[in-house]
Amino acid sequence: MDHRFEVDLSGLRRSLRTADHILLRFEPFPQRLLIDFRESEERGPGACVLPPARTLAERLASVERARPGLPPLRRLRVVVWPFRVRSLERLGVNDLVRERFAALDALEAIGELSEAQEELVRIEREELRRAITGDGYRTLWTRADQRLP
Repeated sequence: MDHRFEVDLSGLRRSLRTADHILLRFEPFPQRLLIDFRESEERGPGACVLPPARTLAERLASVERARPGLPPLRRLRVVVWPFRVRSLERLGVNDLVRERFAALDALEAIGELSEAQEELVRIEREELRRAITGDGYRTLWTRADQRLP
């Protein structure tokens, strides 16, 4: 679950200051974190976990279901996040998101962000457990003394 990727944190910071949304993609599991700064008269900015999607159309539909009543997305801004979920806090990403939500008077969204990330931490932990126990995974190599005759 650990990779040697470099993340353009300065580019991500710029996007978090200006983009209408960011969709964070975590490598080991299919759920995504939507950080959405869009707002309408009925709904303010927010954050939520999106379910797995197989296609772009499914993903756009999942955004619409999660955040109805908002203007449609003109493009999907996806950031591949190769680190653990909790690294968003350690690397200052959460601070930037919270600051922007606060500037938009979207204090409820700050709570949504925390709840969504805690859900993703649970999902990540379960996926790690599954990888360790082999539940849903195939072994590429076996020990010589465990090979079938």
